[in-house]
Amino acid sequence: MTSSNPPGDQFPFFDFNALLGGMAGADPWKAAAEMATSIASDGGSEPNVDPAVRIAIEDLVRVAELHVGQAVGVTLPPGTKVSAVTRSVWTAQSVTAYRPFFERFGEALSTGIQSGSSDLVSEEGLDLDPNDPFAQLFPAHIMGQLFSTLGPMLVATSAGAMLGHLGQQALGQYELPVPRSTSEILVVPANIDAAADDWDVPENDLRLWLLIHELVAHSVLSVPHVKARLEALFIDFASAFRPDPEAIGEQFGAITDVAEMQEMAETMSDPDVVLSLMRSPAHDLLVPQVDAMVAAVLGFVAHTVRTISEGLIRAAPIIEERMHERLTDVAPADRFMERLLGLEIDEETLTRGENFISGIVERAGDEGLRRLWADELDIPTAAEVDAPGLWLARIGLDEDNAKLDLEIPEDLSGLDDL
Repeated sequence: MTSSNPPGDQFPFFDFNALLGGMAGADPWKAAAEMATSIASDGGSEPNVDPAVRIAIEDLVRVAELHVGQAVGVTLPPGTKVSAVTRSVWTAQSVTAYRPFFERFGEALSTGIQSGSSDLVSEEGLDLDPNDPFAQLFPAHIMGQLFSTLGPMLVATSAGAMLGHLGQQALGQYELPVPRSTSEILVVPANIDAAADDWDVPENDLRLWLLIHELVAHSVLSVPHVKARLEALFIDFASAFRPDPEAIGEQFGAITDVAEMQEMAETMSDPDVVLSLMRSPAHDLLVPQVDAMVAAVLGFVAHTVRTISEGLIRAAPIIEERMHERLTDVAPADRFMERLLGLEIDEETLTRGENFISGIVERAGDEGLRRLWADELDIPTAAEVDAPGLWLARIGLDEDNAKLDLEIPEDLSGLDDL
């Protein structure tokens, strides 16, 4: 299946033209995977990874594993494997990895539209002439059913387009801190080498840096309680979207003919518009939790990768700077993925995470890093991420307080005068 949208174009969320063109009968996620791999490979066949490149990366994996295995607070889970793959393979597996989040969003969309269909599309709101063919083809209750039934399919189509775009540029699988239920880490040599050329750094420097980053991120995101916590937050966030009838009414007004229906379809093809019309009060409760967890994870990974890379990778400072830019200056597809899961990764997020880890190291040293992911009860709260001393005090590692030597007088009778 080929995409009608060239890479970099707007990614359609509500593609009504495809919907009305008969795509409803297809398996939505099979179609999404086909669309994604087609976009990732530029619509053509993609050569396998060069055997020489694969061997070179395998050699670097051994170097990376040696150094990561000695890092403080890092434990690679058994069976961890790094695979050099094509863009198409990365994309196909990413569709499977991200599918649960998109499905929950689709369910929320469908449920919200079905329950609010009388507000979203009513006979009064449409105000159609009974003799108008549009009114005969699309009465209000049919329109409500249409949105409700086909919303999940449109979400799958959108997912395919966006993940296909991500596959064109993905270096590894943990640029976004989203856990994956696999022991295999995927890296994309074609994209890594293209980035190395663009950034003017040696290919092996970028390959080794990325392998260290992926292994460190995998070690954290594979910790069972960390993985469960992040997945629960992302699922809850994706499930909390609800169509806001009042906001939609203000955005589009009354639909009176096919032309206005088409205009609405074009506007709704913008994912940012869709998500802004579906934000709910539940998101306000989830955002602080997601932000804090993501900041802590990104801060730990950045600190550990920097510590390992110093003296090992000559171009590490340049690579770190470029990867920093990739996180904070993202394409529309990346930004939609972040907004869908509640990830708002910006300069503030990265600085917050780095300050949290720096505070731990300054106060408790390596022992603080070892305790960070050791126990489910030790996961820092939002307040603790902003004040690492609070977290250290809660887990019993507040060295400042431990050094206080308070003398208690033997005669306490004077206290009665206070």
